[in-house]
Amino acid sequence: MSESIVVFPQPDADPKGTRTVFEAGGRRLTLLAVPDEAEAASVIAELVAEGAGLVELCGGFGPVGAAKVIAEVGDRVPVGAIGYGSESLAAISRYHLTFLAGQDQSELFLLLLPGADPARDRLVAERAGGFSFRAVAVPDLAAAEREVRGTKVGLIEIFGGFGADAAARIHEAGGGIPVGSVTYGIESMDAAAAFRAA
Repeated sequence: MSESIVVFPQPDADPKGTRTVFEAGGRRLTLLAVPDEAEAASVIAELVAEGAGLVELCGGFGPVGAAKVIAEVGDRVPVGAIGYGSESLAAISRYHLTFLAGQDQSELFLLLLPGADPARDRLVAERAGGFSFRAVAVPDLAAAEREVRGTKVGLIEIFGGFGADAAARIHEAGGGIPVGSVTYGIESMDAAAAFRAA
């Protein structure tokens, strides 16, 4: 069974990481919450040593945090990080400023996992003020589009190898909510593609 990891910072997470595992279609996707960037690199390196074949980082890491993880993991597995297109930059900037001001917002992660059942394969963490963090495993782009229609979140991040047009289609289905998608450095592209094809 091939395993990938999606990592995001969550201040109240266990220092060794809080894990939620989704399995479908011969694949395992581990959603890993870490308290901060400093804790992330060593926890991710441990999971890679245990056999994880791909790492994807949420936009909360930024390029500096991603560089720390890449340095720790080395070239053992591809590491990708969320980036946002120009259509999302103003909205994601507002989201970030609100976050820095200590105001909570809702977020949605869409995890591409062929064979997943979005009704079952989800994590929902309710927050004060009616906000939430949702991570939903979806089998394909059509299911992702259905998941975002009518949703009220500050951002959407997509993981798991969605195609090149997925961010645009999800952005449209979500009514203009900022959508970030995973990108890989040129040195990791072939390895990431091989992992997806396996």
